[in-house]
Amino acid sequence: MRVVERITGTAGRYVLAGTVSCDDLGRYIAHANTYLLRTGVLSRPLRSVATAQASGPGIEASGVSASEARTRLCVEAMERLGTAVTSFVWRPVLVLVEAE
Repeated sequence: MRVVERITGTAGRYVLAGTVSCDDLGRYIAHANTYLLRTGVLSRPLRSVATAQASGPGIEASGVSASEARTRLCVEAMERLGTAVTSFVWRPVLVLVEAE
């Protein structure tokens, strides 16, 4: 499977971070780990998820296109987390190949 997009989003008190990949059959799979945002005296309300461990459910959805997989991931996130996805960003992954 090759990664075609990196995705991030928020849903209530959760941050979603993951990828959209394409398998050998042309099917797109969106996968996101969820991170619970905690607030407190010693922590900032928003913290980097780069070093955090996933604290919520992993969410996965598939589709015939990257956009369909992303849409289904948002629906699945709403069902699993009990709150709507309020922001969602996807960034294409560019791969440069040397011509022979």
